Order: sequence, then structure tokens, then C-alpha cells
Amino acid sequence: MNSLSDRLARRLPFFYGYLMLPIAMLMQLGTSPGQTFAVSAFTPSLLESLSLTQSRLGLAYMLGTLLAAIPLTFVGPAADRHGLKRVASIVIAALSLACLFASSVNGFYGLLAAFFLLRFLGQGSLTLLSGNTTAMWFRNRIGRVSAVLSIGSAIAFAWVPDLLASTIDAIGWRSTYQTLAAILVVTLLPLVLLLYRNRPEDLGQFVDGHAGRLSPGHATETSDATTTSDASASELQIEVDPESLTLSQAARTGSYYILGLSNVIWAMAGTGVLFYLFTLCEQREMPSDTASGLFKILGMTMLAMQLGGGVLADFVRLNRLLGLGTAMVAGSLIWLYLDPSVRGAQVFAGLFGGGQGMLISVSGVAWVHFYGRQHLGSIRGAVWCGTVAGSGCGPLIMGWVNDATGSYDQAILCFAAAMTPLAIAAWFIRPPQPIDAQAMAPNQS
Repeated sequence: MNSLSDRLARRLPFFYGYLMLPIAMLMQLGTSPGQTFAVSAFTPSLLESLSLTQSRLGLAYMLGTLLAAIPLTFVGPAADRHGLKRVASIVIAALSLACLFASSVNGFYGLLAAFFLLRFLGQGSLTLLSGNTTAMWFRNRIGRVSAVLSIGSAIAFAWVPDLLASTIDAIGWRSTYQTLAAILVVTLLPLVLLLYRNRPEDLGQFVDGHAGRLSPGHATETSDATTTSDASASELQIEVDPESLTLSQAARTGSYYILGLSNVIWAMAGTGVLFYLFTLCEQREMPSDTASGLFKILGMTMLAMQLGGGVLADFVRLNRLLGLGTAMVAGSLIWLYLDPSVRGAQVFAGLFGGGQGMLISVSGVAWVHFYGRQHLGSIRGAVWCGTVAGSGCGPLIMGWVNDATGSYDQAILCFAAAMTPLAIAAWFIRPPQPIDAQAMAPNQS
């Protein structure tokens, strides 16, 4: 029997996806405890309180991130099997417990366990589930929806570190972690439990708010509808998505690896450079407030390009936007390597933030239009595993190179060298052929 809230939702005079959008945005904000920009605010207090060296603190963070990538492979398939709502509720509750645990650590191994939980549940799982939420409700409009969704994450990127630092100064780092746990339990968890719905079909609605023809150039037109076999939904019409690929089918396409590796290298470079951004600015003898100013530039340019890229993704070929985003990231790293001045760092921040914003908005659109919705959790989950692992390796590479050479320059050059060929290849990717066309191709040769 359907719950009372489900019956009420079925009677709403508007598309329920418009309510799911702010919920997905809040879920994205809820990932903050596991994000590098938030963890960085705790770094000075952790170093002092736990009597750790910077290398030991960095090691705990890197190992925690790498270990977090292992169970992350199960989150996407679990969401496909049990539903996004159930998995998201469990993840949010567990993330709040992870914040409580982080507030109680007293040494290296406890901190390692805390970083593992925060990265796995926050930066990994909840980010993946938030992205998949909008993909379940929007297709033709997903670019514009992704643009709106980006506002929360970009503002958090620019302002959450300052807010956390102020809170830590006022009540201490342990109480700040406890406050984050309370916020998750009191605000985000009830919203998901009461208002979250897995798919529009569950409410007798359709993707984008109608039965929907897919946008030209992205997929072929779907059949009008099929009747559900469930007795309680016998009169509902459910959209068929014949273009969906399985993970094994997606893995046989070149576009999958270009999209996937672009995300991995971008995460590796971004986390590595931003984790050591304050140290990098100090090493290059820049003014003390340079790094905090760079975070503002990064956040605002990321927001601008996420908004613009999300809207353009509904009208412009995705390969062009992906090519632009990867080119901006590659160019920012090259510029940071060549120009050690404050102006060079500002140009880096503008280009990298803009490229990151473009990739965040357009990649989410590309996964849906290239591979469909049915197995989206498994497809994005496999790539997200590599992305989390890459973000863990970034600080490790930066730290190791600096220890060996006394400078981060060679690590930045390596990141640029890895990103440049992907920036070129992204301009040439195309959506995979329909499954039927793939099956017929050998017979026509």
C-alpha cells in the first residue's frame, strides 16, 4: 500500500522534480564535511591538537581517501537495486555519525579512520547520489537543472572554509564537528525521509514533467508509454528508455574512458594543488592573504561556468563543452607552472575554477545522454571510484615531489601533461551508437 505522503504527492498540481531539485542541492551542500575545502579549515587545529606533523596529517588524508574508493563501488549498484531514497538516508545518517567520530579522535589512526568515513560518505557517496537524483527526474532539461544545482556547491566552495574557520575559533574543532553532525540529522535527514522520491514514474509522472520526446542529437524518440504490471499502478504510463547501456556496454565505448579519465585527472590535480595551496603561495613568496583570495576566485568562476555550461549543455554539442572544460583545466595548470607570480596564481584560479565548473555541469549531462538512466548508478559509480582515488593521489604526488625537489612545480607539470591529451580527445567524442545499431553492425559489413 502506498504511504500517505505518496498519495498526496500524486495529487500535486506541479512536476515533483522541481521539489527534488532543492533537495538535491541540499544533499550536495551536505557533502561538505568530506570535501577538501572544508577539511582544510580543520588542518591547523588538527596539527596542534593531535601533535601531528604536516606529512603525517597529509598521509592520513590520502590513505583515508584512497581507502574510501574501495567501498564506493558498491554505492551506485546499491542505489540501482534498493532505490536512491533508502541509500541516501543511510548515507546521511552515517555521515552524521562520522562527524561525531571525527570530533573524538586523539591520534593518527583515529584520524585516518575519520578521514576514511568522511571521504567515503561525504565526498564520495552523497555527491554521487545527489548527481543521480537530478538524472532520475530530468533529461531534456538536465543541463539547466545542473546549472541551478551548481549554485549551492560553488557558494560552499567559496565560503564554507571561512565559516568553518570562524566556528572553530569560537567553539573549537571538536564542537564544530559535533555541530555538523547535528545539522545533518536535524535538517537534511528529515527532508530526505519525508520528501524524497526515487523516480517520477513512482508518482505517475514522467521525466521532465511530461511523456517527453528526447532532445535532437542526444537520443532517439522514446515509445509513448507502457503499462506497469503492479496492480496499484495499473493505470500509470511509464516511459521506456531503450537507449540505456549497461556498465559492460558503456565500458566498450571510447567516450567512457575519455569522460572517466578526465574526471580522474581533474580530481587528482585539483585536490593536489588546492590541498597545498596555502603552502604553494608561501613557497612562491606571495602575500599571506593570496590563498584565501584564490579560493574566492575559484568558487565564483566555478559558479559562473556551471551556470553557463549547464544551460548551454541543452543546446550545444556536448563534446565542444567538454573540450572547453578540459582545455581550461589543462591551461590553468600550464599557466601555474610557467608563471610563479600572484597574477599567475589568479589566472590559474580563474581558469581552473571555470574549467571545473564546466566539467561538473556538462559531465552530469553527458552521462545521462550518452548512457541512459537505467544503469546510471553502476556506470557513474565505477568512474566515481576512480575519481575519489585520483583525488587521494593528488596530495601524495604533490607532497612527494616537494620533498624530493623542494618545489611543487614538477608535480604541476605532470598534471598538465596528463590533462592535455584528454583536453584534445574530448573535442572528438560522440554518443555511443544505439544498442540495436551496434548489434546489426557486424551483419552489415
